[in-house]
Amino acid sequence: MTRKKRVRAGTVVGHTGAILWSALALIPFALIVLLAFKSNTDIYTDPLGLIGVDWRPENFSEAWNGAPGGQGFAVYLLNSAVVTSIAIAGCLLVGALTAYFATLASTRVRLLIVRLFLVATTLPLIMLLIPYYTAFNALDLLGSPWALGVLYIALCLPTCVLILHSFYLGFPSELAEAASIDGLGRFQTFVRIVLPLSKGPIVAVGMINAFFVWGETQLAIVLLQSPSSRTIPVGLLDFKGQFASNTGAIFAGLTLATIPLIIVYLIFNRTITKGVALGGVFR
Repeated sequence: MTRKKRVRAGTVVGHTGAILWSALALIPFALIVLLAFKSNTDIYTDPLGLIGVDWRPENFSEAWNGAPGGQGFAVYLLNSAVVTSIAIAGCLLVGALTAYFATLASTRVRLLIVRLFLVATTLPLIMLLIPYYTAFNALDLLGSPWALGVLYIALCLPTCVLILHSFYLGFPSELAEAASIDGLGRFQTFVRIVLPLSKGPIVAVGMINAFFVWGETQLAIVLLQSPSSRTIPVGLLDFKGQFASNTGAIFAGLTLATIPLIIVYLIFNRTITKGVALGGVFR
């Protein structure tokens, strides 16, 4: 096989893999949207069928109005927005500072910081439920979305620090030296030089953590017990009872819950791409 044919074959294999991987990522979301329009009977008897199906677009209005005894979807959406905003803002602020100044420390201190955050990523979330519940109960914070947002800062911080630390290790020292010659201190250099140039990685890390916080359920179920404080994943569980469940409304609610994430991704898509490219130049 000539070199030209090998390159062409490699391109075909690469494109095929990319298409298959994209389909694998899109199929679950497409399935959720499909089930959101179906009745309970069709969901269980013919989940993939398109012909002869009892289509129920009213699942979306039921999801928006909320289950009996619960709150409307708008309340859950607001609570999720509060929790996610606090978690991501705090995580990125503390994480970027920690990651950058860790790279300026001695090798021993830097490795110690990285290993501590690395160990934190290995802790299963289920192990933290009882300690967190005890602390929230003692502080009378059960049912407080903003308190849960602060808690998520601690949970998102290890991922944020580890990713940004890798990025800042390749940050060109010439820029910091030039800023120092111009009279900027380390913190001013971080704010005026480093942060603007690391906007892409910061947005990417923020989105990774936002996906986690937006869909997190284990902690939210335990710590947000009043109906008015629930986030979207917990609020949608009201549609599932002991003897009956409105599965179509649950899938409709999941579809509605995905829309804000898609909008945010479309807004920051170019920033992420530029940030990844900038990181490649640095290295």
